[in-house]
Amino acid sequence: MFKKRAKEQEVMEMGQQTIEEEMTAEKSPLDEWGDTARPEVQAEERARKNFLKWKKKSDPDKEPLTPEQKKKRRKRLIIGGIVVVILALNIIPKLFAPEVLPQVSVSEAYLGTIEQTVEGSGSVKSEQVKTYFSPVSATIADFNLQVGDTVEAGEMLLTYDSAELDELYRQAELTGSAAGFGYQDAISRDNKNVSEFNRSSAALGTLEQQLEEEENENEHVRDRITEYTEKQAASSMELNNRQIELEDANIELRTAQAALEQLKKGTASNAGEEQALQNAIAAASAKRNNAQKRIEEEQKHLNEINDKLNSYNDRLKDSTERLEKLQTDKAKEQGIKDSTENSRLTSAARSELSTNNDLSSLNAQMTKDEIDQGRAGIQAEFSGVVTEITAVPGGPAAKGGNLFTIASNQEVIVDMSVTRFDLEKLEEGQSAEISLAGHTYTGTVSKLSRLAANNEKGTPVVSAQIHIDNPDENIYLGLEAKVAVNGRKAENVIVVPVEAVNTGVDGSFCYVMDEMGTVVKKDVETGLASAMDVEILSGLNVGDKVILNTAGMLVEEGMRVMAVEE
Repeated sequence: MFKKRAKEQEVMEMGQQTIEEEMTAEKSPLDEWGDTARPEVQAEERARKNFLKWKKKSDPDKEPLTPEQKKKRRKRLIIGGIVVVILALNIIPKLFAPEVLPQVSVSEAYLGTIEQTVEGSGSVKSEQVKTYFSPVSATIADFNLQVGDTVEAGEMLLTYDSAELDELYRQAELTGSAAGFGYQDAISRDNKNVSEFNRSSAALGTLEQQLEEEENENEHVRDRITEYTEKQAASSMELNNRQIELEDANIELRTAQAALEQLKKGTASNAGEEQALQNAIAAASAKRNNAQKRIEEEQKHLNEINDKLNSYNDRLKDSTERLEKLQTDKAKEQGIKDSTENSRLTSAARSELSTNNDLSSLNAQMTKDEIDQGRAGIQAEFSGVVTEITAVPGGPAAKGGNLFTIASNQEVIVDMSVTRFDLEKLEEGQSAEISLAGHTYTGTVSKLSRLAANNEKGTPVVSAQIHIDNPDENIYLGLEAKVAVNGRKAENVIVVPVEAVNTGVDGSFCYVMDEMGTVVKKDVETGLASAMDVEILSGLNVGDKVILNTAGMLVEEGMRVMAVEE
């Protein structure tokens, strides 16, 4: 293509050079045709033709062209024609050719589901490991375990020499019995004094508390009697005032009634004075009724006070009697305590005897309990694998000595290391799929460590423990297992390929091709991201055509592009 364009350019330059050489003599028809394409040139051409016509008429004796001049004129016409043909073949098609646009890969935003998956591997470990210790110092009888053996829960793993255990048990019983004789003799002589001392001490404590409560009650009742006595006096005085008001109202009423009666007996009737007296009678009646009502209320209030006062007087009497009895009982119990305190063993001596006896009894009982455990043998508390052995068949076992260790193959985990990028996708309780030795298991993220450690590459990693939910006999401790954790999930959200999301100084954005093929830059807020897709929280709509893989392309907002659907 480039060679073709160079050749065309060379032909055009040759034509242009020829035309320029001939322009000094006379314009070619091609030049004349090109000039006439402009309006101002056309006007000049018409004026020139009119001038030539006039000149021709005015100069009829002009000489005709010679053969040499005609030959040059034909040469110019041929060259001009060639240039016109070249231009027509190369320029005109380009004017009508469609615009060539850069092609870009696009994908439509759609509603879908984003689910993160964290994949990794780790070693299978037991969540339950127990080291068994000997409960007794005795000779081991039966023991046939080896490292790597599997055991079942409840299986008998080790037994002791039974005859030796029987002899040890009898010794423990005799030791415990002998230790109690001296203590029992000392206690039998002191029990009565101690019992009385303790009883009287306890009784005194109770009596002192009861006395304090009764004294508080007595004081409280006396305060209430004083309070209600004052209320009684105040209420009596108020009742007396109300009775005085009633008497005054009666006097006013009788006076007004008498005046009205006297007025009616007179010969001359005064309507205004009569009305005033009637009003006075009504007011006095109202005053009397009000005073009577207040007397009744105050009398009721006084009765209530009297009832309360009588009640508190009764309570005071009962309280005083109880107080006197408690004081008498206290004096009696104090005498008993004083008399027994000097004859009983001291608290320190009694505690020493009791402690020594308890210690002897406890040691004897512990020895017997340990022997009973030895008689029962050592059984597996759970199913698992033997990981360590110290016990020797027929050899001695020291009390508290290490016998063997079992790791459960039912309560197992995969211990996987994750980086900070995967850690943010994990949560305790998420489900997982585990592949181990050709078998597949379901699992659950049970623990995420809060402490990071550097791996062999120096990268900080965190331990993630995935519990195997359905272990079976094909579980092997220490083997490597592959894990795929089902991470966070978002449903019915706008989704685009990860290649569509770009990161700039101001955050994430996407290039979108609109209906006219123009590139539009849209800022977006992203959510969850999987290996293939990204959740768009805001910035895009379903159906938007996002441009993919723009990192190596000169894509700019406002340019026109041609879409290639992915």
